[in-house]
Amino acid sequence: MHRAIRWRLIKEMPTAAARRRRRRIRINNRVRRFASSRKHMLTLAVAMVAVLALLEWIYDFDFSLGILYIFPVVVASTVLTRWQIVVASVFCAYTRGLFTADETQLEHLLRFAMATLAYTGCGLLIYQINDSRRVVLLHYARVRFEQKLRRRAEEQLRLMAESSPAAILTVAADGRILAANRAAHTMFELRDEQSLLQRPIRDFVTFFDDALRLPADLGRIRTSTSTWASRADGTHFPASAWFSIYGDGEQRRLAAILVDTSNDVREREHAHFEQLTQHNRVLAGAVSHEIRNLCSAIAVVSSNLERHGHLSRDPDFEALRNLVSGLSNMASFDLRNQARMQHPPVQLSSLADELRVIIGQDWEEIGGQLEWHVPASFPLVQAERDGLLQVLLNLSQNALRAAEETDEPRLTIHALDRNGRAVLRITNNGPAIADPSGLFQPFRTASTNGTGLGLYVARAIVKSFGGELHHVPTAAGATFELTLRFAASGSIEHNVVEVEA
Repeated sequence: MHRAIRWRLIKEMPTAAARRRRRRIRINNRVRRFASSRKHMLTLAVAMVAVLALLEWIYDFDFSLGILYIFPVVVASTVLTRWQIVVASVFCAYTRGLFTADETQLEHLLRFAMATLAYTGCGLLIYQINDSRRVVLLHYARVRFEQKLRRRAEEQLRLMAESSPAAILTVAADGRILAANRAAHTMFELRDEQSLLQRPIRDFVTFFDDALRLPADLGRIRTSTSTWASRADGTHFPASAWFSIYGDGEQRRLAAILVDTSNDVREREHAHFEQLTQHNRVLAGAVSHEIRNLCSAIAVVSSNLERHGHLSRDPDFEALRNLVSGLSNMASFDLRNQARMQHPPVQLSSLADELRVIIGQDWEEIGGQLEWHVPASFPLVQAERDGLLQVLLNLSQNALRAAEETDEPRLTIHALDRNGRAVLRITNNGPAIADPSGLFQPFRTASTNGTGLGLYVARAIVKSFGGELHHVPTAAGATFELTLRFAASGSIEHNVVEVEA
């Protein structure tokens, strides 16, 4: 009872020491069973010899029972060693000779020798058969034990693969997927009824298929890489892969672990963008500080010039004052705060007149023509006046650079009412834009003197007061449309607007 309880406790212990302990107990049990079996077999063999001797002594047969003495030797040979079998054979041959009469001394010795040889040979044969049987059974037990360990290891490996958050794949030499865990099906976004098995790996990870085509003389390959993979719907995502290639010919295999790094790449790019934005803020702050210093100096000079009566009423001088005011405002401009401000209405006709004064001289110098279609009766729009002026200036300067190489440079500005929104359409007759896809991306410019930030900043300014700026594809020239909201009510504002914090 205590032994059974002790065995159960040891069996439930999951450590390696417990396994060794259980192995020793099994060996001891086998030894005890063998010792018990040995005692029984020897007792049986001695009993058989005694019975045969008793029969010959009592009945005094005319014939010899010598052939029957082979059976005690056979029984004893199952538990005895080789030299013990020889001793048992000699004993049985001697016992047999005790009951043989009417024979000479020589005949007795010859019969004894032949019986000893016969018994010994038979006993050793049984010993060898029994020993071979034990070896086979031991080998069979070892094989069963190894199979059990292998099945257990395979089960543990399967559970680990199924519970792994990384995709685990095995690919055949022809590119077919032989095995894939649950994470692989999730990563490639297959439906419940779909399976990766027997599907070509090229549909999902092209790099793996290319790796399998490497020359076989490279031997075993084990490496890691960053690549692109495809989901079942055709979308691509970045991934990190660890894989090895082993085997030859048709038995060549690729085993891989694949991890989706979309989140890592997204976070890294976001951090890089935040860092770049922070650097841009620092640079913009430094430039704005210098611009404000210059604007302050220009404002002092402008104030002094106002004392001359003939200058205070000059339209060019008034436009210069507005430019200085707008430049000062732009130096203090904050797009994040502008998006939350409520801007007073702006009259586009007066803004167009101011823009005409600013850019008119430049267009006259190249022999260009300005066309304005902004009626004074056009409804007021909701915008930040100085910011809107800067956007129009940027578009006008771009148009000037594009159209100055043409025979008849022309800039046309239309104000339209389209579906309840105000639209300013700015058109020039310069060359068409070859690749408009990168127009509003920062640091992309076709000019060697440009920074590539003009249109990017212009769109950001327009969006800050709820508008839109986009390019309209045309066969010739370039057209931009600036969409603004109509103002519900309010007064016309020409100067800097102070907003309560």
